[in-house]
Amino acid sequence: MSWDDRLISKEELGTAARELRDNYSVQAEALIRQQTETWPMLRNAIAALAQAEHKEFSVKGTAAMAQFNPARIVSTSAQVDAATIKQRPCFLCAENLPPEEKGIAFGRRLVILCNPFPVLHNHLVITSRDHTPQTIEGNFAAMLDLARALGEEWFVLYNGPRCGASAPDHLHFQACARGTVPLFDDFGEMLRRDSEDVSETTRFGYRINLYAFGSAAQRETIDRFEQAVEYLKQVTYSDGEPMMNLIVTYQSGKWTVFLMPRGKHRPASYYAEGDAKLTVSPAAIDLAGVMVVPQPEHFERITAEDLERIYAEVTLDDMLFMR
Repeated sequence: MSWDDRLISKEELGTAARELRDNYSVQAEALIRQQTETWPMLRNAIAALAQAEHKEFSVKGTAAMAQFNPARIVSTSAQVDAATIKQRPCFLCAENLPPEEKGIAFGRRLVILCNPFPVLHNHLVITSRDHTPQTIEGNFAAMLDLARALGEEWFVLYNGPRCGASAPDHLHFQACARGTVPLFDDFGEMLRRDSEDVSETTRFGYRINLYAFGSAAQRETIDRFEQAVEYLKQVTYSDGEPMMNLIVTYQSGKWTVFLMPRGKHRPASYYAEGDAKLTVSPAAIDLAGVMVVPQPEHFERITAEDLERIYAEVTLDDMLFMR
């Protein structure tokens, strides 16, 4: 089945989506409704997410939570080594998607799909039509376009190939409704600032070390991002893409970019045995304050101290971050 076969018709999206063809927020919501009705796997996943348990914590003076989400074991425990990737069919290629799965085109290169393993409300996957590696180089502008097209009620994320992406062999982004993600509460003033203002902050001593910046000009946003990536390459001695997760919003006429540099893929507790083991594999949503825990016994015993340790372990350490 080709991507042309996967694209949903205007009739299937409904009246509102047909009348607002350029409003991707409306179209995305219509897609979710249609796919929920016609794709049992997604319908069951969304129902399960509505029943997900949460535990709230204070981590370094900021709000964070653990989410018990058993369905995410598929992504959390995904093997992303080169040998495994080479042997398995790519689950983001058109011919390997479930028969019921359909999407909407975003430009000529990308297709918006529903995530069958959601973490947050209105969880989307935006995949490349081409089977090309997960890399932000040359693709950051598309991420900005997507954030602007979806609008203020959404955010777009990118997980690097060694930072939580379960398909490091296929370019993709994700998008979700902003909802109650702690990151956006913590940076609310910056997000609301007038679009004419250029803003940036290097947050040290926060729950994680991160660099956030905002601008109404796309070219300036891209330039700042590329400068930050070059700096990361230098301090982490990276030949290719430095380890990172990204979150982008578009609000009040400007983009805000949250760049979260990484120190490692998974914490030591992921590989531990017995009571020391916690099956968590942080990606962008986890770093934003919603730590996904798919195992019930691990969810039961996870603590604020565990979260603080995991955040510190997988993000860029203080010494490198402050260089």
